[in-house]
Amino acid sequence: MTDQEQTVGRGVADQKGVSAPAGEPEIDIQKIKSGIQRAVARRQAAGQTSFVNASARLLELLSRDVSSLPEVSSAGADGQFRMQPVFTPNNDDHYHVSDLLKYHDRDFVWNAYRAVLKREPDGEGLSAFLEKLRSGRFSKIDVLARLRFSPEGRRNQVTIDGLRLPATIRRLYRVPVIGYVLELVVSVARLPSLLRNQREIESYQMAQQERLATHLNELRESFALSLSRLAEEQKAIIKAQHTQLAALFLTQNAARNGNVDKSDLLPQPPALDELYASFENQFRGTPEHIKEGLTVYLPLLRDAGIASDILDLGCGRGEWLELLRDEGMNARGVESNRAMVANQRGQNPEIIEADALGYLRGLPASSLSAVTAFHFVEHIGLAELINLLDEINRVLKPGGLLIVETPNPKNLVVGACNFYSDPTHHKPLFPETLEFILSHRGFVRTQLQYLHPVEGSPFQDGSEASQALNSWLFSARDFAIIARKSAFETS
Repeated sequence: MTDQEQTVGRGVADQKGVSAPAGEPEIDIQKIKSGIQRAVARRQAAGQTSFVNASARLLELLSRDVSSLPEVSSAGADGQFRMQPVFTPNNDDHYHVSDLLKYHDRDFVWNAYRAVLKREPDGEGLSAFLEKLRSGRFSKIDVLARLRFSPEGRRNQVTIDGLRLPATIRRLYRVPVIGYVLELVVSVARLPSLLRNQREIESYQMAQQERLATHLNELRESFALSLSRLAEEQKAIIKAQHTQLAALFLTQNAARNGNVDKSDLLPQPPALDELYASFENQFRGTPEHIKEGLTVYLPLLRDAGIASDILDLGCGRGEWLELLRDEGMNARGVESNRAMVANQRGQNPEIIEADALGYLRGLPASSLSAVTAFHFVEHIGLAELINLLDEINRVLKPGGLLIVETPNPKNLVVGACNFYSDPTHHKPLFPETLEFILSHRGFVRTQLQYLHPVEGSPFQDGSEASQALNSWLFSARDFAIIARKSAFETS
């Protein structure tokens, strides 16, 4: 029976039937057959032990797939868990066949390539050899012989003691008729050894499983210990933070109640709040003037059909809330300045004393129809602005409206001078930059609108220079961005 086999691996010669590798003398099958028959006849005529029993031990040694089972391995020098020993190529390129037969499956093929061909296996060779080994069509002796007696293997001249004879026996198995008989004879002779090998393999597998279970248990215990330590560290950090916050709260309460000397502390928010409330009254303009400037936004709400669930961030003295109330619209405001809230108590009950971002985070999603913020975003940094916009987007209903008004830095007087008259301003926001940020955070249908131009410009002659000067010095002092939340909810 001839085993037709494909070429396996780069540089490994194809062998069919019992053809010897390139450079080896062809095997004379008839001569071997005649020799076996003569030996059997001689032993039987002399009344000696049968050929099968006498040669069983020798054939077992020559044709076994493995010479020994490897010791149960553990973590290697690199800390990785290994189920098979680590292979180290010999510097003198001299091996015994048992040095390689103790490896199994992928490790065996990989190490055979490294020992015989002095390189790692190519993908085609590795896959082909593994497929033949796992199907039982090849033994490890076959793989080593293919590699060693290939043209590439001959060039490397690696010595493998004990390989040639078992490789020859393996090739004899493929000889029609006699190969079948020979393999049958060897198999019968090897039955006791095979049973012993099976018991060894079972013990080996149990030892490997025990070793693996022990390793996994050690990993689990180590992981649990690490998690426990991390949890304890986090608890300690949280506890320390709670202690600090509690101490700060008690200190501030004591200061407000007159139980400690306020001169020992930094200026407290109430003092600053009163200062800023007076500043607004001095520089912001009269409530009537502010309300007149805000009327431009009323048509936006009417056109959108919005008459309730309106929230104004940083509502200050409440001019916008009063204007909406006069128009029959239901709105509320959020203001963190205690002095301003106190001044409006009784006049604007819809004003809530709270931090804008914190208040938004406490609202349910899709609960507001519109959010407005007039001269508010210039008081916060970029990170807080991003968080604020994300929360606004969350609490707005699909299609909900956002209106933001802030000073226009394109007017040089505003951007370089007047903006900094307010000591609580952070920095000017460029119109197109703010519009980009809103779009980036998921708002749609954004519109820029420039407001409150400076009157009395002397640059009206139409020249290019006059137009530039008019734009720089007498253009809109404020700008607004109107945007909407997408009408389609995203998951």
